[in-house]
Amino acid sequence: MKTKRLGALIAGVGALYLIIVAWIASWWYVPAYLTLGPQTILEQASYGGKAFFVLWAISGVLGALLVAIGAAVYSAIDRFRLLILSASSTLLLVWLAIWSASSPYPVVFGIGGGLILLCFFASCLAWARTRCQLNGSMKTAADLRLAGYVCFFLAAWGLCGLLGAPVFALRPEVAEAYGSSPGAYTMAVKILVCLLLGWGFTAIGQITERRYLQK
Repeated sequence: MKTKRLGALIAGVGALYLIIVAWIASWWYVPAYLTLGPQTILEQASYGGKAFFVLWAISGVLGALLVAIGAAVYSAIDRFRLLILSASSTLLLVWLAIWSASSPYPVVFGIGGGLILLCFFASCLAWARTRCQLNGSMKTAADLRLAGYVCFFLAAWGLCGLLGAPVFALRPEVAEAYGSSPGAYTMAVKILVCLLLGWGFTAIGQITERRYLQK
């Protein structure tokens, strides 16, 4: 019982952090950041200065990790796996905070895209072999997750088009030469919709599976 309370507390803190700082505050902070510029907004106390900027910049990553770790604690994950999850989460947070690149690396994107494709194939194959062994609502949950896989893959494909050809968002000089910059807004909305559908299908599938298991 104490473990569940601790897990719920950690996940709750992460959820509030995501809702208040990563989402709600962004509606106020991002427009001010665009209007005043980074140097001005970092120096103004009314916008929280550098301290709030750091809290806002890492809110998405740190908040998500807190929710995941809280969920793991709530589910009574064993200590070794919890240690691995916490250590890997910390390393990921540090890497995301300090790593930067001065130019695009087509090879990295090419390899990453290929790995995403292989993972998609593997997920669909495992899904097909597993679904025939399921019953009732479990099949519905599996079908929803498959729809989520497809939407996530479409979002990844959209990112390829946004960052590379045909929009070239990472290469503004090419985008300007080809006149492809206006397409960035359309592509960004399409990616957002695919991500929204992917998370929606995944969440509903998970809820459906949980309700079936509770019967």
